[in-house]
Amino acid sequence: VVALSTGYMTRELERERRAAVERAAQADSLRELSMNLVSDTDIKDVFDVLVDHAVQMTTAEHGRVIVSSQDGFSVVAAANRDGKETVPETEVLDEHQLAQAASTGEAVFSSERKNMVVPIASSDGATVLVSLNQTGSTFTNQDLFAVDALTGSSAVPVANALRFQRSRQEATTDGLTGLVNAREFRRRLDAAFARPDRRDVPLSLLLIDYDHFKSVNDQLGHQHGDLVLQMGARIVRATVRGQDVVARYGGDELAVIVHDANGAAAQRLAYRIVDAVHAAAVSTIPSQHLTFSVGVASYPEDGFTATELVAAADQALYLAKREGKDRPCTFPQLVTELELADGNLVAMLAEAGPQVMVAVAHAVDHRNPVTQGHSSRIVAIADAIGRRAGVGSSDMENLRAAAFLHDVGHMTLTSGGEGFEAPGHAEEGEKVVAGANFPSDVVAAVRHHHDRFDGGATDGPPEQPPLMARILAVAERYEALTAGRGCARVTPPEALAKVNEGSGTEYDPAVVDALSRAVQDRGLELNLPDIALPALAAAPEPVSAA
Repeated sequence: VVALSTGYMTRELERERRAAVERAAQADSLRELSMNLVSDTDIKDVFDVLVDHAVQMTTAEHGRVIVSSQDGFSVVAAANRDGKETVPETEVLDEHQLAQAASTGEAVFSSERKNMVVPIASSDGATVLVSLNQTGSTFTNQDLFAVDALTGSSAVPVANALRFQRSRQEATTDGLTGLVNAREFRRRLDAAFARPDRRDVPLSLLLIDYDHFKSVNDQLGHQHGDLVLQMGARIVRATVRGQDVVARYGGDELAVIVHDANGAAAQRLAYRIVDAVHAAAVSTIPSQHLTFSVGVASYPEDGFTATELVAAADQALYLAKREGKDRPCTFPQLVTELELADGNLVAMLAEAGPQVMVAVAHAVDHRNPVTQGHSSRIVAIADAIGRRAGVGSSDMENLRAAAFLHDVGHMTLTSGGEGFEAPGHAEEGEKVVAGANFPSDVVAAVRHHHDRFDGGATDGPPEQPPLMARILAVAERYEALTAGRGCARVTPPEALAKVNEGSGTEYDPAVVDALSRAVQDRGLELNLPDIALPALAAAPEPVSAA
C-alpha cells in the first residue's frame, strides 16, 4: 500500500511539475509577447508576433491572423510551427465560423475541434481574429486557456495598432476615391527610384486625365462629379496589377506607378485602361460617357529621375489631350513629333513651353548616337550642384529649364558629322529660347553655358557669365567625362579631379566645390545610370582668354 501510494504521489508530483513548467514557459512567452507588442506600432509586425506566439503556445500546426470588417475577411499574417510563413493553399477560410467569433466575441471550435477561432480585439469597426489549425490531434481546453491568456496580453496593443494603422491610412489615402493620395504617391515613387537595383529594373508611369470633367461639375453638380471620380478610380484599380500603385494625383487626374514594366508593357496597360472605361459606359453628361486621356513614360528611356519621369508622363498626357483626348500617348511619340518639327520648333515651344520642354531635350539628344541621355544627365547634375551652391527654390525651376534646353540650338543647325558640340549652337539656342518667351535667366544661361569663368568667352562678352551658365559649364564637363562623350570615359573621382584643374579659370570655384560635395556624398549615384558611349570625336578644347 505504501509503495502504491508513493508511486501515485510521485506521478501526481511529476504531472504538477510538468504543468508548472508549461505555465512558466507560457508566462515567459507572454512576457516576451508583451515586450514585442509594446515596442511595435507597425500593424504587420504586431500581427506577425501575435500569430507566431499563438502557434507556439498551443498544439496548433499553423495559424492565421484575420481582420473582419465590413469589406469581409482578410488574412494579414500567418505562421507555421516549422517556421514557414505560408499556410496550406487547400485550407480555406470558414467564414461562418469567423463571423460567429467576430459577432459573439467568444472562441469558436469546429465540430471535430481541429480548428479554433479566437477574437483578440476590436477597433474602428474591425475585429482581429486568430484562427488556429491542426490535423494530427484536437484542440483541448488547455489550448483555449493559452490563447485566452494571449488575448489578455495582446488586446490593447492590437487595438492600438489598428487605430494607428487607420490614422496612417487616412493620412496617405484620398478620402473620396480610396486611392493613395498625391503625397504618398510621391513618397512611393521616390522610394522606387531609391531601390539599389533601380538601374537594372524597368519602371513606368501613367498619368490619367478624366476627359471633359469640368463639364460634369458645371452641368450636373459636384455630387455627380464625385461619383464619376469614384467610378473611374475603381475602373483603373480593377485593370492594373496588384503590385501597381494607383493614386489620385490631382483633382481629376490619376497616376499609376507600374513596377517592373518597360515602355511597351506600360503602353499596353494604358490601352487596356482606355478600353475598360469604354466598356464600363459611365454616364457623365447627357448622351456622353466617361473617357480617359493617358500619358505614358518609362525609366530609363524617358527619364533618369522621379521628377523627370513625372514631367515626361505629363508631356505625353499633353499630347493625348491635344490629339483629341480619349486615347493613350507615349512620351517617345511627342519626342518624334518634335524631331520632325523643323522650322516649327520655336512656335511649338512658344505655344506649349514647359509642357514640351523635356521632350525637346530628348529630341535634341537623339540627333547623334554620342548624345543619348545627355540632357537628362545634365539636369540631374545641375540640380545637385544648384542645391549645394545655394540656388534659391524659385530659381531652381529656371535652372532645370536651362539644363533641359541648353543644347536646343542644335535643332536649328544642319545635322551631320559626329561632333559632340556643334559651333554656334549656344547662339542659336538663345534665339530659340528667347523666341519661345522663356525667362531671361534661362535665355542667358543657354547663351553663355560655354563661357569661361575668367571672362575668356568662346564668343561673347568679357564679363563673368551668369551663375546658371557657370553651373551648366561645370555640369557639361563632368557629364562628358563620366559618360565618355567625345573623350575617354573616367570614374567620378577622376572626372572631379579633371574639373578641378580648371577651377578658377574655366570654371567657378564655388560651383566646382558644390559638385565635389555632390560627388562625395553620393548624391548623383542613383540619378546617373552608367552610360559608356564611344568617343566618336574629340571634345572641343576651351577657348583661352587670349
